[in-house]
Amino acid sequence: MMRKRFVAIILTLCMVISLAACGSSGGNSDKNTSKNTDGATVAKDENSSQTPAKSDDGEAPTKLIMTFRASGSVPSESNIHRVEDALNEILREKINCEIQLLIIQSATYKQQMTLMLSGDEQLDIMFAMGSMIPSAVSGEQLRDLGPLLDEYGQGIKEALGESLLSCGYFGNTLYCLPVQTEGALGMGYYTMRKDIVDKYNINVDEIKSYEDLTEVFQMVHDNEPDLTIVGPGSPGYSFMQYNCAWDKLADYFGVLDNYGQDDLTVVNLFETDNYKHYLKVMRDWYERGFISADVTNSTESSGAQMKAGTLFAYANANKPGIDAQEQQITGCEVVGAQVLDSITITNNNGQWCIPENSANPEKAMQFLNLLYTDPDVINLVVYGIEGEDYVVHEDGRIGYPEGLDATTVGYSVASMLWAFGNQFNAHVWETNAPDLWEQTKAWSQTGLKSKAYGFVFDPTPVANEEAAVQNVYDQYRMSLECGVVDPEPTLKEMNDKMYAAGLKTIMDEKQRQLDEWAAANGK
Repeated sequence: MMRKRFVAIILTLCMVISLAACGSSGGNSDKNTSKNTDGATVAKDENSSQTPAKSDDGEAPTKLIMTFRASGSVPSESNIHRVEDALNEILREKINCEIQLLIIQSATYKQQMTLMLSGDEQLDIMFAMGSMIPSAVSGEQLRDLGPLLDEYGQGIKEALGESLLSCGYFGNTLYCLPVQTEGALGMGYYTMRKDIVDKYNINVDEIKSYEDLTEVFQMVHDNEPDLTIVGPGSPGYSFMQYNCAWDKLADYFGVLDNYGQDDLTVVNLFETDNYKHYLKVMRDWYERGFISADVTNSTESSGAQMKAGTLFAYANANKPGIDAQEQQITGCEVVGAQVLDSITITNNNGQWCIPENSANPEKAMQFLNLLYTDPDVINLVVYGIEGEDYVVHEDGRIGYPEGLDATTVGYSVASMLWAFGNQFNAHVWETNAPDLWEQTKAWSQTGLKSKAYGFVFDPTPVANEEAAVQNVYDQYRMSLECGVVDPEPTLKEMNDKMYAAGLKTIMDEKQRQLDEWAAANGK
Protein backbone atom coordinates (compact mmCIF):
# COMPACT_ATOMS: atom_id res chain seq x y z
CA MET A 1 0.00 0.00 0.00
CA MET A 2 2.87 2.41 0.80
CA ARG A 3 4.32 1.70 -2.65
CA LYS A 4 1.02 2.54 -4.33
CA ARG A 5 0.72 5.79 -2.39
CA PHE A 6 4.28 6.77 -3.24
CA VAL A 7 3.67 6.09 -6.95
CA ALA A 8 0.40 8.03 -6.79
CA ILE A 9 2.16 11.05 -5.26
CA ILE A 10 4.82 11.04 -7.98
CA LEU A 11 2.23 10.65 -10.77
CA THR A 12 0.09 13.39 -9.28
CA LEU A 13 3.05 15.79 -9.27
CA CYS A 14 3.77 14.87 -12.90
CA MET A 15 0.12 15.50 -13.83
CA VAL A 16 0.14 18.91 -12.14
CA ILE A 17 3.32 19.91 -13.95
CA SER A 18 1.92 18.65 -17.27
CA LEU A 19 -1.35 20.52 -16.91
CA ALA A 20 0.41 23.69 -15.80
CA ALA A 21 2.60 23.56 -18.88
CA CYS A 22 -0.45 23.26 -21.12
CA GLY A 23 -2.05 26.31 -19.56
CA SER A 24 -5.74 26.88 -18.90
CA SER A 25 -8.43 26.58 -21.51
CA GLY A 26 -10.50 28.36 -18.87
CA GLY A 27 -14.11 29.42 -18.74
CA ASN A 28 -15.83 26.65 -16.78
CA SER A 29 -16.11 27.51 -13.11
CA ASP A 30 -17.91 24.37 -11.92
CA LYS A 31 -16.13 23.32 -8.73
CA ASN A 32 -16.49 19.60 -9.46
CA THR A 33 -15.22 19.77 -13.02
CA SER A 34 -11.68 19.18 -14.26
CA LYS A 35 -10.09 19.90 -17.62
CA ASN A 36 -8.04 17.42 -19.54
CA THR A 37 -5.20 18.49 -21.79
CA ASP A 38 -7.38 19.39 -24.76
CA GLY A 39 -9.93 21.26 -22.68
CA ALA A 40 -12.67 18.62 -22.56
CA THR A 41 -14.77 18.65 -19.41
CA VAL A 42 -14.56 15.63 -17.12
CA ALA A 43 -17.39 15.42 -14.61
CA LYS A 44 -16.15 14.23 -11.23
CA ASP A 45 -19.06 15.03 -8.97
CA GLU A 46 -19.08 12.70 -5.97
CA ASN A 47 -22.78 13.09 -5.19
CA SER A 48 -25.75 12.02 -7.25
CA SER A 49 -28.03 14.88 -8.21
CA GLN A 50 -30.93 12.73 -7.12
CA THR A 51 -31.65 11.62 -3.54
CA PRO A 52 -30.91 7.87 -3.39
CA ALA A 53 -33.86 5.60 -2.72
CA LYS A 54 -33.60 2.50 -0.56
CA SER A 55 -34.39 -1.04 -1.61
CA ASP A 56 -37.35 -2.96 -0.25
CA ASP A 57 -35.19 -4.30 2.59
CA GLY A 58 -34.09 -0.78 3.53
CA GLU A 59 -30.52 -1.12 2.25
CA ALA A 60 -29.11 2.04 0.64
CA PRO A 61 -27.92 1.68 -2.96
CA THR A 62 -24.26 0.86 -3.50
CA LYS A 63 -22.41 3.69 -5.25
CA LEU A 64 -20.11 2.70 -8.11
CA ILE A 65 -17.73 4.68 -10.32
CA MET A 66 -17.39 3.67 -13.96
CA THR A 67 -14.84 5.19 -16.31
CA PHE A 68 -14.45 5.07 -20.08
CA ARG A 69 -12.98 7.22 -22.81
CA ALA A 70 -14.62 9.47 -25.38
CA SER A 71 -13.10 9.65 -28.85
CA GLY A 72 -14.91 12.94 -29.48
CA SER A 73 -15.92 15.69 -27.09
CA VAL A 74 -16.98 14.86 -23.53
CA PRO A 75 -20.60 15.71 -22.66
CA SER A 76 -21.06 18.50 -20.13
CA GLU A 77 -21.39 17.73 -16.44
CA SER A 78 -25.10 18.57 -16.40
CA ASN A 79 -25.81 16.27 -19.34
CA ILE A 80 -23.84 13.45 -17.78
CA HIS A 81 -25.91 13.85 -14.61
CA ARG A 82 -29.15 13.64 -16.64
CA VAL A 83 -28.10 10.28 -17.98
CA GLU A 84 -26.80 9.10 -14.62
CA ASP A 85 -30.19 9.86 -13.04
CA ALA A 86 -32.09 7.94 -15.73
CA LEU A 87 -29.63 5.05 -15.53
CA ASN A 88 -29.81 4.92 -11.75
CA GLU A 89 -33.57 4.55 -11.81
CA ILE A 90 -33.01 1.25 -13.60
CA LEU A 91 -30.06 0.21 -11.47
CA ARG A 92 -31.73 0.87 -8.13
CA GLU A 93 -34.64 -1.33 -9.14
CA LYS A 94 -32.60 -4.17 -10.65
CA ILE A 95 -29.42 -4.40 -8.56
CA ASN A 96 -29.79 -1.67 -5.89
CA CYS A 97 -26.85 0.44 -6.96
CA GLU A 98 -26.13 3.86 -8.40
CA ILE A 99 -23.35 4.71 -10.80
CA GLN A 100 -21.24 7.74 -11.53
CA LEU A 101 -19.98 8.06 -15.10
CA LEU A 102 -16.43 9.36 -15.35
CA ILE A 103 -15.90 10.12 -19.04
CA ILE A 104 -12.38 11.12 -20.10
CA GLN A 105 -11.14 12.32 -23.48
CA SER A 106 -8.96 9.83 -25.34
CA ALA A 107 -5.87 12.06 -25.34
CA THR A 108 -5.41 11.77 -21.57
CA TYR A 109 -7.28 8.55 -20.79
CA LYS A 110 -4.30 6.23 -20.37
CA GLN A 111 -2.45 8.79 -18.25
CA GLN A 112 -5.38 9.36 -15.93
CA MET A 113 -6.16 5.67 -15.59
CA THR A 114 -2.53 4.95 -14.69
CA LEU A 115 -2.82 7.57 -11.97
CA MET A 116 -6.09 6.19 -10.58
CA LEU A 117 -4.94 2.57 -10.63
CA SER A 118 -1.72 3.43 -8.82
CA GLY A 119 -3.46 5.32 -6.03
CA ASP A 120 -6.23 4.55 -3.57
CA GLU A 121 -9.06 6.38 -5.31
CA GLN A 122 -12.25 4.34 -5.76
CA LEU A 123 -12.65 2.93 -9.25
CA ASP A 124 -15.14 0.11 -9.75
CA ILE A 125 -15.53 -0.46 -13.49
CA MET A 126 -12.92 0.50 -16.06
CA PHE A 127 -12.67 0.28 -19.82
CA ALA A 128 -9.07 -0.59 -20.68
CA MET A 129 -7.45 -0.35 -24.08
CA GLY A 130 -5.26 -3.30 -24.95
CA SER A 131 -2.03 -1.38 -24.32
CA MET A 132 -3.10 -0.62 -20.74
CA ILE A 133 -3.80 -4.16 -19.61
CA PRO A 134 -0.36 -5.88 -19.39
CA SER A 135 1.09 -3.26 -17.04
CA ALA A 136 -2.07 -3.28 -14.91
CA VAL A 137 -1.87 -7.06 -14.62
CA SER A 138 1.83 -6.91 -13.75
CA GLY A 139 1.12 -4.24 -11.14
CA GLU A 140 -1.58 -6.41 -9.51
CA GLN A 141 -4.09 -3.60 -10.08
CA LEU A 142 -6.92 -5.72 -11.53
CA ARG A 143 -9.20 -8.23 -9.79
CA ASP A 144 -9.64 -11.86 -10.72
CA LEU A 145 -13.04 -11.88 -12.43
CA GLY A 146 -13.49 -15.65 -12.52
CA PRO A 147 -15.41 -16.17 -9.25
CA LEU A 148 -17.36 -12.94 -9.76
CA LEU A 149 -18.37 -13.98 -13.28
CA ASP A 150 -19.53 -17.40 -12.11
CA GLU A 151 -21.80 -15.89 -9.48
CA TYR A 152 -23.01 -12.65 -11.06
CA GLY A 153 -22.17 -12.77 -14.78
CA GLN A 154 -24.08 -15.59 -16.41
CA GLY A 155 -25.48 -13.19 -19.00
CA ILE A 156 -21.95 -12.13 -19.94
CA LYS A 157 -20.96 -15.75 -20.46
CA GLU A 158 -23.89 -16.27 -22.81
CA ALA A 159 -23.19 -13.05 -24.72
CA LEU A 160 -19.50 -13.74 -25.27
CA GLY A 161 -19.25 -17.50 -25.58
CA GLU A 162 -16.27 -19.56 -24.46
CA SER A 163 -13.98 -18.64 -27.36
CA LEU A 164 -14.28 -14.87 -27.00
CA LEU A 165 -14.24 -15.00 -23.21
CA SER A 166 -10.93 -16.85 -23.36
CA CYS A 167 -9.33 -13.67 -24.71
CA GLY A 168 -9.73 -12.06 -21.30
CA TYR A 169 -7.36 -14.47 -19.54
CA PHE A 170 -3.78 -13.72 -18.57
CA GLY A 171 -2.23 -17.04 -17.67
CA ASN A 172 -4.95 -18.92 -15.78
CA THR A 173 -6.65 -15.80 -14.44
CA LEU A 174 -9.57 -13.93 -16.01
CA TYR A 175 -8.76 -10.25 -15.58
CA CYS A 176 -10.81 -8.77 -18.43
CA LEU A 177 -14.13 -9.07 -20.22
CA PRO A 178 -13.85 -8.72 -24.03
CA VAL A 179 -16.49 -6.72 -25.87
CA GLN A 180 -18.97 -8.36 -28.21
CA THR A 181 -18.43 -6.37 -31.38
CA GLU A 182 -17.02 -6.90 -34.86
CA GLY A 183 -14.56 -9.78 -34.81
CA ALA A 184 -12.46 -8.52 -37.72
CA LEU A 185 -10.64 -5.24 -38.19
CA GLY A 186 -10.02 -3.81 -41.65
CA MET A 187 -6.43 -2.59 -41.40
CA GLY A 188 -5.16 0.39 -43.35
CA TYR A 189 -8.54 2.11 -43.75
CA TYR A 190 -8.39 5.84 -44.41
CA THR A 191 -11.45 8.00 -43.76
CA MET A 192 -11.70 10.98 -46.15
CA ARG A 193 -13.91 14.03 -46.54
CA LYS A 194 -16.45 13.22 -49.23
CA ASP A 195 -16.73 16.81 -50.48
CA ILE A 196 -13.01 16.83 -51.32
CA VAL A 197 -13.20 13.35 -52.85
CA ASP A 198 -16.09 14.46 -55.05
CA LYS A 199 -14.45 17.78 -55.92
CA TYR A 200 -11.45 16.02 -57.48
CA ASN A 201 -13.33 12.98 -58.84
CA ILE A 202 -11.38 10.53 -56.69
CA ASN A 203 -12.53 6.93 -57.08
CA VAL A 204 -11.93 5.43 -53.62
CA ASP A 205 -12.66 1.93 -54.96
CA GLU A 206 -9.44 2.14 -56.96
CA ILE A 207 -7.30 2.87 -53.89
CA LYS A 208 -5.74 -0.49 -53.01
CA SER A 209 -2.25 0.31 -51.67
CA TYR A 210 -0.11 2.87 -49.86
CA GLU A 211 1.16 3.94 -53.27
CA ASP A 212 -2.38 4.66 -54.44
CA LEU A 213 -3.01 6.68 -51.28
CA THR A 214 0.17 8.67 -51.86
CA GLU A 215 -1.02 9.70 -55.34
CA VAL A 216 -4.41 10.82 -53.98
CA PHE A 217 -2.85 12.67 -51.04
CA GLN A 218 -0.40 14.45 -53.35
CA MET A 219 -3.17 15.64 -55.65
CA VAL A 220 -5.21 17.01 -52.74
CA HIS A 221 -2.10 18.58 -51.20
CA ASP A 222 -1.26 20.34 -54.47
CA ASN A 223 -4.77 21.76 -54.78
CA GLU A 224 -5.63 22.35 -51.09
CA PRO A 225 -2.35 23.63 -49.61
CA ASP A 226 -4.01 24.92 -46.43
CA LEU A 227 -5.31 21.47 -45.47
CA THR A 228 -3.42 18.96 -43.36
CA ILE A 229 -3.73 15.88 -45.55
CA VAL A 230 -3.67 12.95 -43.15
CA GLY A 231 -3.71 12.35 -39.39
CA PRO A 232 -3.18 9.25 -37.20
CA GLY A 233 -6.71 9.10 -35.77
CA SER A 234 -6.35 9.31 -32.00
CA PRO A 235 -4.09 11.77 -30.16
CA GLY A 236 -1.16 10.08 -28.50
CA TYR A 237 -1.24 7.18 -30.96
CA SER A 238 0.71 6.79 -34.19
CA PHE A 239 -0.72 5.67 -37.51
CA MET A 240 0.48 2.17 -36.72
CA GLN A 241 -2.44 1.17 -34.52
CA TYR A 242 -4.53 0.94 -37.70
CA ASN A 243 -1.79 -0.22 -40.07
CA CYS A 244 -0.73 -3.59 -38.66
CA ALA A 245 0.39 -6.44 -40.90
CA TRP A 246 1.10 -8.66 -37.89
CA ASP A 247 -0.46 -10.14 -34.76
CA LYS A 248 0.88 -7.80 -32.09
CA LEU A 249 0.46 -10.42 -29.32
CA ALA A 250 -0.79 -7.74 -26.90
CA ASP A 251 2.16 -5.37 -26.70
CA TYR A 252 4.27 -5.36 -29.91
CA PHE A 253 7.30 -6.71 -27.98
CA GLY A 254 7.50 -9.94 -29.94
CA VAL A 255 4.89 -10.50 -32.67
CA LEU A 256 3.75 -12.93 -35.32
CA ASP A 257 4.52 -11.35 -38.68
CA ASN A 258 2.22 -11.45 -41.73
CA TYR A 259 -0.99 -11.32 -39.66
CA GLY A 260 0.00 -14.46 -37.76
CA GLN A 261 -0.82 -16.58 -40.81
CA ASP A 262 2.51 -18.33 -41.27
CA ASP A 263 3.57 -20.00 -38.04
CA LEU A 264 3.91 -19.43 -34.30
CA THR A 265 7.46 -18.04 -34.35
CA VAL A 266 7.76 -14.89 -32.27
CA VAL A 267 9.89 -12.24 -34.00
CA ASN A 268 11.01 -8.71 -33.26
CA LEU A 269 8.44 -6.48 -34.96
CA PHE A 270 10.94 -3.65 -35.26
CA GLU A 271 13.21 -5.76 -37.48
CA THR A 272 10.52 -7.02 -39.89
CA ASP A 273 10.16 -5.90 -43.49
CA ASN A 274 6.50 -5.04 -42.88
CA TYR A 275 7.36 -2.58 -40.12
CA LYS A 276 10.23 -1.07 -42.10
CA HIS A 277 7.95 -0.57 -45.12
CA TYR A 278 5.36 1.13 -42.92
CA LEU A 279 8.04 3.52 -41.57
CA LYS A 280 9.21 4.27 -45.11
CA VAL A 281 5.66 5.25 -46.15
CA MET A 282 5.16 7.47 -43.10
CA ARG A 283 8.50 9.20 -43.64
CA ASP A 284 7.61 9.85 -47.27
CA TRP A 285 4.25 11.33 -46.29
CA TYR A 286 5.81 13.54 -43.65
CA GLU A 287 8.50 14.85 -46.01
CA ARG A 288 5.87 15.59 -48.66
CA GLY A 289 4.03 17.73 -46.11
CA PHE A 290 0.98 15.46 -45.76
CA ILE A 291 1.37 15.07 -41.97
CA SER A 292 1.25 17.98 -39.53
CA ALA A 293 4.60 19.09 -38.17
CA ASP A 294 3.21 18.97 -34.61
CA VAL A 295 1.65 15.50 -34.94
CA THR A 296 3.62 14.14 -31.98
CA ASN A 297 2.30 16.82 -29.62
CA SER A 298 -1.30 17.16 -30.78
CA THR A 299 -4.03 16.54 -28.20
CA GLU A 300 -6.88 16.95 -30.70
CA SER A 301 -8.36 13.89 -32.40
CA SER A 302 -8.27 13.66 -36.18
CA GLY A 303 -12.07 13.55 -36.17
CA ALA A 304 -12.19 16.90 -34.38
CA GLN A 305 -9.70 18.35 -36.87
CA MET A 306 -11.82 17.17 -39.78
CA LYS A 307 -14.88 18.65 -38.08
CA ALA A 308 -13.03 21.96 -37.88
CA GLY A 309 -12.30 21.78 -41.61
CA THR A 310 -8.51 21.50 -41.30
CA LEU A 311 -7.96 17.83 -42.19
CA PHE A 312 -8.66 15.74 -45.29
CA ALA A 313 -8.13 12.15 -44.08
CA TYR A 314 -7.17 10.00 -41.12
CA ALA A 315 -6.21 6.41 -40.33
CA ASN A 316 -8.96 4.09 -39.17
CA ALA A 317 -10.11 0.47 -39.06
CA ASN A 318 -12.79 -0.67 -41.49
CA LYS A 319 -16.03 -2.42 -40.52
CA PRO A 320 -19.70 -2.28 -41.54
CA GLY A 321 -21.09 1.17 -40.70
CA ILE A 322 -17.69 2.80 -40.25
CA ASP A 323 -18.49 5.78 -42.48
CA ALA A 324 -21.75 6.47 -40.65
CA GLN A 325 -19.91 6.22 -37.33
CA GLU A 326 -17.26 8.71 -38.44
CA GLN A 327 -19.89 11.06 -39.84
CA GLN A 328 -21.30 11.37 -36.33
CA ILE A 329 -17.84 12.33 -35.06
CA THR A 330 -16.85 14.71 -37.85
CA GLY A 331 -20.20 16.23 -38.71
CA CYS A 332 -19.51 15.78 -42.42
CA GLU A 333 -19.99 13.08 -45.03
CA VAL A 334 -17.03 10.74 -45.32
CA VAL A 335 -15.89 7.84 -47.46
CA GLY A 336 -12.89 5.58 -47.13
CA ALA A 337 -10.46 3.16 -48.70
CA GLN A 338 -8.74 0.09 -47.24
CA VAL A 339 -5.19 -0.76 -48.28
CA LEU A 340 -4.32 -3.68 -45.98
CA ASP A 341 -6.05 -6.95 -45.08
CA SER A 342 -8.77 -7.50 -42.49
CA ILE A 343 -7.53 -9.48 -39.51
CA THR A 344 -8.86 -11.33 -36.48
CA ILE A 345 -6.49 -11.36 -33.52
CA THR A 346 -6.81 -11.67 -29.77
CA ASN A 347 -7.53 -8.44 -27.91
CA ASN A 348 -8.17 -6.38 -31.03
CA ASN A 349 -10.49 -4.21 -28.93
CA GLY A 350 -10.44 -2.87 -25.39
CA GLN A 351 -11.89 -4.81 -22.49
CA TRP A 352 -13.74 -4.20 -19.22
CA CYS A 353 -12.00 -4.68 -15.90
CA ILE A 354 -12.77 -4.37 -12.19
CA PRO A 355 -9.79 -2.70 -10.49
CA GLU A 356 -8.45 -3.67 -7.09
CA ASN A 357 -9.65 -0.22 -6.00
CA SER A 358 -13.29 -1.25 -6.41
CA ALA A 359 -15.39 -0.61 -3.29
CA ASN A 360 -17.81 -3.41 -4.21
CA PRO A 361 -16.59 -5.80 -6.94
CA GLU A 362 -19.68 -8.00 -6.60
CA LYS A 363 -21.98 -5.10 -7.41
CA ALA A 364 -19.62 -3.98 -10.18
CA MET A 365 -19.97 -7.38 -11.85
CA GLN A 366 -23.75 -7.19 -11.52
CA PHE A 367 -23.65 -3.88 -13.37
CA LEU A 368 -21.39 -5.28 -16.09
CA ASN A 369 -23.84 -8.15 -16.52
CA LEU A 370 -26.56 -5.59 -17.28
CA LEU A 371 -24.25 -3.72 -19.68
CA TYR A 372 -23.86 -6.93 -21.69
CA THR A 373 -27.51 -8.02 -21.54
CA ASP A 374 -29.91 -5.09 -21.02
CA PRO A 375 -30.68 -2.92 -24.08
CA ASP A 376 -31.99 -0.10 -21.88
CA VAL A 377 -28.65 0.14 -20.08
CA ILE A 378 -26.37 0.17 -23.13
CA ASN A 379 -28.59 2.61 -25.02
CA LEU A 380 -28.65 5.03 -22.08
CA VAL A 381 -24.89 4.91 -21.61
CA VAL A 382 -24.13 5.31 -25.32
CA TYR A 383 -26.94 7.44 -26.77
CA GLY A 384 -28.46 9.20 -23.75
CA ILE A 385 -32.18 9.62 -23.09
CA GLU A 386 -34.82 8.81 -25.67
CA GLY A 387 -36.76 11.93 -26.66
CA GLU A 388 -34.01 14.24 -25.43
CA ASP A 389 -30.82 12.96 -27.06
CA TYR A 390 -32.30 10.69 -29.74
CA VAL A 391 -35.64 9.58 -31.19
CA VAL A 392 -36.70 6.18 -32.49
CA HIS A 393 -38.01 6.05 -36.08
CA GLU A 394 -40.72 3.76 -37.37
CA ASP A 395 -38.17 1.32 -38.79
CA GLY A 396 -36.49 0.98 -35.39
CA ARG A 397 -33.40 3.02 -36.23
CA ILE A 398 -32.63 6.17 -34.26
CA GLY A 399 -31.56 9.73 -35.03
CA TYR A 400 -31.27 13.14 -33.45
CA PRO A 401 -34.42 14.90 -32.23
CA GLU A 402 -35.70 17.67 -34.49
CA GLY A 403 -33.46 20.71 -34.34
CA LEU A 404 -30.45 18.85 -32.92
CA ASP A 405 -27.33 17.44 -34.54
CA ALA A 406 -23.93 16.08 -33.53
CA THR A 407 -22.75 19.52 -32.42
CA THR A 408 -25.81 20.47 -30.35
CA VAL A 409 -27.10 17.23 -28.83
CA GLY A 410 -26.66 17.13 -25.07
CA TYR A 411 -25.30 13.62 -24.63
CA SER A 412 -23.77 11.05 -26.96
CA VAL A 413 -20.71 8.79 -26.92
CA ALA A 414 -21.91 6.88 -29.98
CA SER A 415 -18.45 6.78 -31.55
CA MET A 416 -17.48 4.40 -28.73
CA LEU A 417 -20.48 2.08 -29.15
CA TRP A 418 -18.16 -0.80 -30.06
CA ALA A 419 -16.68 -0.64 -26.55
CA PHE A 420 -19.83 -1.17 -24.50
CA GLY A 421 -20.40 -4.80 -23.62
CA ASN A 422 -22.58 -6.26 -26.35
CA GLN A 423 -23.16 -3.72 -29.12
CA PHE A 424 -25.71 -6.00 -30.77
CA ASN A 425 -28.20 -4.95 -28.06
CA ALA A 426 -27.89 -1.29 -29.04
CA HIS A 427 -29.99 0.77 -31.42
CA VAL A 428 -28.86 1.20 -35.03
CA TRP A 429 -28.24 4.80 -36.12
CA GLU A 430 -30.31 6.14 -39.01
CA THR A 431 -27.36 6.54 -41.38
CA ASN A 432 -26.66 2.80 -41.16
CA ALA A 433 -28.51 -0.03 -42.85
CA PRO A 434 -31.29 -1.51 -40.70
CA ASP A 435 -29.51 -4.87 -40.80
CA LEU A 436 -26.18 -3.44 -39.59
CA TRP A 437 -25.73 -6.05 -36.88
CA GLU A 438 -26.37 -8.91 -39.30
CA GLN A 439 -23.80 -7.36 -41.65
CA THR A 440 -21.34 -7.03 -38.76
CA LYS A 441 -21.71 -10.66 -37.74
CA ALA A 442 -21.06 -11.74 -41.34
CA TRP A 443 -18.08 -9.36 -41.62
CA SER A 444 -16.57 -10.89 -38.49
CA GLN A 445 -16.01 -14.14 -40.40
CA THR A 446 -13.94 -12.45 -43.13
CA GLY A 447 -10.75 -11.54 -41.27
CA LEU A 448 -7.48 -13.42 -41.64
CA LYS A 449 -7.46 -15.33 -38.36
CA SER A 450 -4.16 -15.43 -36.53
CA LYS A 451 -2.84 -18.86 -35.61
CA ALA A 452 -2.53 -17.45 -32.08
CA TYR A 453 -6.16 -16.37 -31.76
CA GLY A 454 -7.17 -17.03 -28.16
CA PHE A 455 -3.64 -16.75 -26.78
CA VAL A 456 -3.11 -14.02 -24.20
CA PHE A 457 0.41 -13.28 -23.02
CA ASP A 458 0.91 -13.09 -19.25
CA PRO A 459 3.61 -10.40 -18.74
CA THR A 460 4.04 -11.03 -15.01
CA PRO A 461 7.28 -13.10 -15.29
CA VAL A 462 8.95 -10.28 -17.25
CA ALA A 463 7.28 -7.27 -15.63
CA ASN A 464 10.56 -5.39 -15.10
CA GLU A 465 11.67 -5.94 -18.69
CA GLU A 466 8.23 -4.91 -19.98
CA ALA A 467 8.42 -1.61 -18.12
CA ALA A 468 11.97 -0.92 -19.29
CA VAL A 469 11.29 -1.76 -22.95
CA GLN A 470 8.06 0.24 -22.91
CA ASN A 471 10.00 3.26 -21.66
CA VAL A 472 12.41 2.94 -24.58
CA TYR A 473 9.59 2.50 -27.07
CA ASP A 474 7.76 5.55 -25.73
CA GLN A 475 10.84 7.67 -26.38
CA TYR A 476 10.76 6.88 -30.10
CA ARG A 477 7.25 5.67 -30.92
CA MET A 478 5.46 8.81 -32.06
CA SER A 479 8.31 10.53 -33.91
CA LEU A 480 9.40 7.31 -35.63
CA GLU A 481 5.96 5.96 -36.54
CA CYS A 482 4.61 9.34 -37.71
CA GLY A 483 7.53 9.92 -40.08
CA VAL A 484 9.04 12.85 -38.16
CA VAL A 485 12.54 11.33 -38.01
CA ASP A 486 14.71 9.40 -40.44
CA PRO A 487 13.92 5.73 -39.79
CA GLU A 488 17.30 4.33 -40.85
CA PRO A 489 19.49 5.46 -37.92
CA THR A 490 16.61 5.92 -35.48
CA LEU A 491 15.26 2.38 -35.80
CA LYS A 492 18.68 0.85 -35.15
CA GLU A 493 19.16 3.08 -32.14
CA MET A 494 15.75 2.09 -30.73
CA ASN A 495 16.36 -1.63 -31.31
CA ASP A 496 19.75 -1.49 -29.60
CA LYS A 497 18.23 0.18 -26.55
CA MET A 498 15.28 -2.23 -26.51
CA TYR A 499 17.55 -5.27 -26.55
CA ALA A 500 19.62 -3.74 -23.76
CA ALA A 501 16.42 -3.20 -21.76
CA GLY A 502 15.33 -6.84 -22.06
CA LEU A 503 13.40 -7.22 -25.33
CA LYS A 504 14.89 -10.67 -26.05
CA THR A 505 13.90 -11.83 -22.56
CA ILE A 506 10.30 -10.79 -23.23
CA MET A 507 10.29 -12.49 -26.63
CA ASP A 508 11.68 -15.72 -25.18
CA GLU A 509 9.04 -15.75 -22.44
CA LYS A 510 6.31 -15.01 -24.94
CA GLN A 511 7.51 -17.83 -27.19
CA ARG A 512 7.57 -20.21 -24.22
CA GLN A 513 4.00 -19.35 -23.22
CA LEU A 514 2.82 -19.49 -26.82
CA ASP A 515 4.37 -22.94 -27.34
CA GLU A 516 2.67 -24.21 -24.18
CA TRP A 517 -0.65 -22.74 -25.28
CA ALA A 518 -0.30 -24.28 -28.76
CA ALA A 519 0.46 -27.71 -27.32
CA ALA A 520 -2.49 -27.53 -24.93
CA ASN A 521 -4.84 -26.41 -27.70
CA GLY A 522 -3.66 -28.70 -30.48
CA LYS A 523 -2.28 -25.86 -32.63
